[in-house]
Amino acid sequence: MRCIFCGNNESKVVDSRYLKDTSIRRRRECLVCGKRFTTYETVEANPMVVTNVDNMREPFKIEKLIESVKYAIYCTNVADTAEEIASRIETKLFALQQQEITTKDIVKVALDVLFEVNAMACLVYYTQHTDCETFDDVRRFLSK
Repeated sequence: MRCIFCGNNESKVVDSRYLKDTSIRRRRECLVCGKRFTTYETVEANPMVVTNVDNMREPFKIEKLIESVKYAIYCTNVADTAEEIASRIETKLFALQQQEITTKDIVKVALDVLFEVNAMACLVYYTQHTDCETFDDVRRFLSK
């Protein structure tokens, strides 16, 4: 890794820590000037393609997921941030190991994660992202 101070390509890793978002923080020391600097490593995954209900295809965007999770948890006292919850959903979607997923796949995984976090947030997400039209639809979902 190139030293940000002197430009030398030789450095050693002094400390490594795994972060919550599946990235790695590394403290490095330059072998020439002796100064220390921090680097972050993340896995670059192949982008998923999402097929929506109109059969339109677009790249998966974590930002859209974060916004829908924010809406679902808005009036709840959830300790996790929308970004943390969306990251968990994204991790489970990547674990499916599919290049192409549907919006139904996203909703199913999101409901599973949100149910673990907060039942009310899960219910809000369900009514927002399914064809729920009546209270009977909600009652059927709750009975599952």
